[in-house]
Amino acid sequence: MGKKSIYALGFVVRCSGAATAAYELAAVLGLPEAVWAAMSAIIVSQEQLHETKSLLIGRILGTLIGIAITISVSEVASRMAVSVAVQMAVAVAISAIISREFPKLRVAMWTCPVILLSAQSSVPIFSAAFSRGSEVVFGAIVGWAFHCAAEFLVDMITGAAHQRHGARDRQGRSGSHRGLQRLGGRLP
Repeated sequence: MGKKSIYALGFVVRCSGAATAAYELAAVLGLPEAVWAAMSAIIVSQEQLHETKSLLIGRILGTLIGIAITISVSEVASRMAVSVAVQMAVAVAISAIISREFPKLRVAMWTCPVILLSAQSSVPIFSAAFSRGSEVVFGAIVGWAFHCAAEFLVDMITGAAHQRHGARDRQGRSGSHRGLQRLGGRLP
């Protein structure tokens, strides 16, 4: 099996595994809508680990911003008997202003409807926001963890880690050792 096939298989297995593990673990932890954990695990899964990490950070920060905006809008709007649709419009508009300047935080825009449309009138908005946020952040972390594990395993199988960390010369010294040698440093 070639490297390209191994990387492709690694992507498929880690995405499938991350979604399944996030869903099952969220259910075991008692998170009420584990579907958001599964979706979040898939959403953060990118081709490259640095892309997944970047998306993970944006997903967590954007979710937290979306939670803060939704709670704030809902608290003000509930005192004025404003409908959920208007609350959603205002919350998404505020999130869009932020997302326009900081595109990695776009998840804030869909966090607002997720919270508002899944909230029950008998449950405080803070509780609904905490639940949805927990599910999303948990899933994102599971997705990232699966990517790290898959990257490690694929590198072991293909030997890519060795290539990325500097090929060794004929004496077994890495590129950094050769650099030291050129600078006049003594090597063992």
